[in-house]
Amino acid sequence: MCLPNREGDSMATRRQILTTLGAATLVGSLPAAAQTDAASSKTIIPKRTLGRTGRLVTPLALGGQAALMWTPDGVDPADIIVRAVELGVNYLDTSNLYADSQLHYGEAFRRMNLIPGKSGYNAALREHLYLASKTRQRFGNVPDPTGATAVTDLKRSLSQIFGDGKGAFPEGAYLDCIQMHDVTTPEDLAQAYTALTARGGKMPEKIGTFATLLDYRDGTNYTGLNPDHHSWVRHIGITGHWATVLIEAIRRDEGHDLDTLLTPLNVCDMQYIPTRTNLLPLAMGRGMGVIAMKVFADGILVGKERRWTRGADDLITSVGDITGRLDYHEMIRYTLSQPGVSCAVIGISHIDRKDPRKDQLVANLAAAIDTPMTPEEWAVMDKRAAEFYHGNTNSFQQRARGLEQPTDIKLVSENGLVAVSWQSGCAGVKPILSWRISSGGKPLLTIPFREQLTMAPLKAYLNPADVKGGKVEVVASETA
Repeated sequence: MCLPNREGDSMATRRQILTTLGAATLVGSLPAAAQTDAASSKTIIPKRTLGRTGRLVTPLALGGQAALMWTPDGVDPADIIVRAVELGVNYLDTSNLYADSQLHYGEAFRRMNLIPGKSGYNAALREHLYLASKTRQRFGNVPDPTGATAVTDLKRSLSQIFGDGKGAFPEGAYLDCIQMHDVTTPEDLAQAYTALTARGGKMPEKIGTFATLLDYRDGTNYTGLNPDHHSWVRHIGITGHWATVLIEAIRRDEGHDLDTLLTPLNVCDMQYIPTRTNLLPLAMGRGMGVIAMKVFADGILVGKERRWTRGADDLITSVGDITGRLDYHEMIRYTLSQPGVSCAVIGISHIDRKDPRKDQLVANLAAAIDTPMTPEEWAVMDKRAAEFYHGNTNSFQQRARGLEQPTDIKLVSENGLVAVSWQSGCAGVKPILSWRISSGGKPLLTIPFREQLTMAPLKAYLNPADVKGGKVEVVASETA
C-alpha cells in the first residue's frame, strides 16, 4: 500500500501551496480549508481551538529551538519569527532553557511593534498571537543552584521578550501561557505539585511551581509569592515526554487548571507507549489544548543521527525528502490529523524569502493546512514508519509495554450492593473499548470504556449474590 500522490489531487497541489504561501501577496490557489482576504491580499490560515482556552491557533506553531536556539552563522533568528507571523502563524513557542531564544523573540517583537508602551504598539497583533514559554523550575520559592525559581523564570521571560533582558519589562507585558516544562519523573511531578492543595490555607515551607503560577495567572497571593498581585500569565500548561507521568499529572489537576499539554506525537508513536490511545483521549476529556511536538523526532526522522541535537551543525536546513525516509509533508499531516491535536510545534532552521521552495516555514505550513489524513492513512503510515525506522527514533518516549490491565481493584459494600473500583491502566496500540467484570470465571458485566479523568477510581456496582469468594476481576478489553 502507498499513500495517495499529492500532486494528483483535485485540490491545490503541494507546488501551488508552496508558491502561494511564499508569494509576496500571498494570494492564489490554496487548499479548500484556507481562504484569502481579497481586501488585504493576505492569506487567512484555518485555525483550531486550543482547548478550553477558547483561543484560535494555526495548526503550525513556531518552535523555539532549531535556529532560534542553535543559531548558525549568517542566520537572523528574529527574521524567522517575523516571517512566521507574516505567513499567518500565531502560536509562538519558546523557553527559559532555549539559550537566546527568548532574546530573539524580543528583537522580533521590537521589529513588529509588539512592546507595550512603545510608540506604535500593535495591540491587535499582540492579542492575535499566542505566546508560550516554559520553566523547568519545580518550586516557586526554593531556588536551584543558579538561584532560579518559577518566579524568576517568569520574570526572565517577560524581560527578555518585552523588556531590557536584564530584569525590567513594561506594564502590560504578559505571556499567553507558561508551561511546567519536561515533567518526566514522579519526583518532577511531586515537586511541581507541592502545596497545590494547600492554597487558601496555611502554606508549607516549600511551594511548588503549579501553586505559584496560579497566583500569577489569577492575580492572587495565596502562596505569599505574588505580594503585588500581578497577572502576568493567562494560561498554565505542562510539557513532558513520558505518558505515564503526564497522565497522572492531568488526573491530579483537581481544579482543571492545566489548560494545555505539549507532548510528543509522530509517525513512530505506535512503537512506544502511544500518545494517540492514552494522552489524547484524556486531554480531550479534560478540555485541554494539545500541542504536538517531536514531529520529526528531533530531526532523526529526516536524517539526523539518533541523539539529542547538540548545536547548529545538527540542524536540518533543507526542504524536501531524504532517500529512505518518509515524506516530511505526510509526517506533518499524520500528526495534525490525530483527534484532539490543536497544533504542532516545529523548529525552523532555514527560511528563504526569495524562493518559497527552499523555505521550511512555507513547506511546513503547506503541509499543516493540507487535508487531514483518514484513519486508514494513519495505519499505512504506522506500518511504513515501523519498516523504515525499526522503533529507533523516539528515545524520549517510554518503550511500548502493550495493554496494561487495571490496578488497585477494590470491593466495598454500598447500599446493599458491591461496589468494585479500579485504576485504569495504559492502552496499547489499540484503544481500550470496554471493561469486562467477572467473578470466579463468570462474566458479570461489560461496561463501555470511559476515560478516568481524575485520580478517583472508576467504579461499577454488582449484585452481592454474583460475587464468588469475595473476588472480582476487572479486565480492559480492546473490543466493545
